[in-house]
Amino acid sequence: MSAQAPNPKSAAGPALAGVQFFFTLAWTVYAVQLPGLLATAGIAASWLTLLLMADQLVFAAMDVAFGVMADRMAEGYRRLARLLVVLSSVSAVAFIILPLVAGVAPGALLAVLVIWVVSASVVRAPTLILLGKRAKAAQQADLVVWYASGMALASALAPFVALWLKGGDPRLSFIISALTLLVAVMVLLRVVGKEAPVAEDMPPRPASFAALLPLLLALGLAGLGFQLHAFVNASPLYQLHAGKEQLPWLMPLLWLGFFAMLAGVGPLFKRIGALPVATGGILLTAATSYSAGAADNLGMLILLQLICGVGWAMAFAGLMESAATAGLRGSEGLFMGSFFAVTALAVLLRIAFASHWLAAWKSSQFVLPAALLLAAGLIAAAQACFPRGGAGRNRGRGRVSP
Repeated sequence: MSAQAPNPKSAAGPALAGVQFFFTLAWTVYAVQLPGLLATAGIAASWLTLLLMADQLVFAAMDVAFGVMADRMAEGYRRLARLLVVLSSVSAVAFIILPLVAGVAPGALLAVLVIWVVSASVVRAPTLILLGKRAKAAQQADLVVWYASGMALASALAPFVALWLKGGDPRLSFIISALTLLVAVMVLLRVVGKEAPVAEDMPPRPASFAALLPLLLALGLAGLGFQLHAFVNASPLYQLHAGKEQLPWLMPLLWLGFFAMLAGVGPLFKRIGALPVATGGILLTAATSYSAGAADNLGMLILLQLICGVGWAMAFAGLMESAATAGLRGSEGLFMGSFFAVTALAVLLRIAFASHWLAAWKSSQFVLPAALLLAAGLIAAAQACFPRGGAGRNRGRGRVSP
């Protein structure tokens, strides 16, 4: 039993949500403004997709590297906190000067891009690892939900942010994004630093990494399927029933369903376990993705997108909670770093598919996401029924209150 009860009024969860909210918005600013930056620097437009894919590859590598580093650090919190401060500051400076160096030389822009992507990686997995190492096993679900909440809200706002950015001065948007993210990170570190780490008489032991591999495979397939549905197929599906000008109001609906469901995943984790919840969510996402392609009116499509968001909230939060608790105590960094690396690779493959392979898969474009999600659901179901080495067992159940 823990020597210290969890603090239900802890501000660490909202602070974590704030970091992910501002990071996701910063990424939106970057993705929207990057074509203009490349044009200013005299770099061919064909480099755009290559750079976006390279960004995700760097994120994947740094997620694992930072995670392993966090696990190996002595006096882990203080050293990891200092690393967050330094790299977040470097990231903010690099982000602010991106539009300034675009007119200097192509090499200067690319160099600053690399610095920003590497340093910005520190606010992905390490922020959750920082809190996870100081929280009880039963509190891991709270952190997962807060993390996903910040990401979902920013994703819902992304279409409106993209509209606001068009025709505006990129320097202002980069400055605002960089400073708000830096402030959010500092607030998170200040809040966490004031809270004493939990003391556990019998801390859990991490599962073997091999036991996590089926879960990561399920995550990769499900992540790619969801990416294709949400970011490749959703727009053309909506445009079968609505005008293009309505898209900014329609595209966020999936994320509203996602956010609404996050309030309910905690009781489900407690009742049946995280991985069964994830399995049900993956299969629900697969069913709604497939049905969306056959929707014969806008109202039905909207309903299916909302339910798809509900399913993906169950899937994403359930898989993240499974990975987080499987890594307790001592392998949180490796397990969560690997989790985020797989999500980055799913984004990379989605960008590659949309830019290079979509024409070849046109006939099965709206079936492929459901097929990938179904395969992922079957793997997750097998892992839930026959867990290996502790991965997939609900080892840390707790109340979730976003």
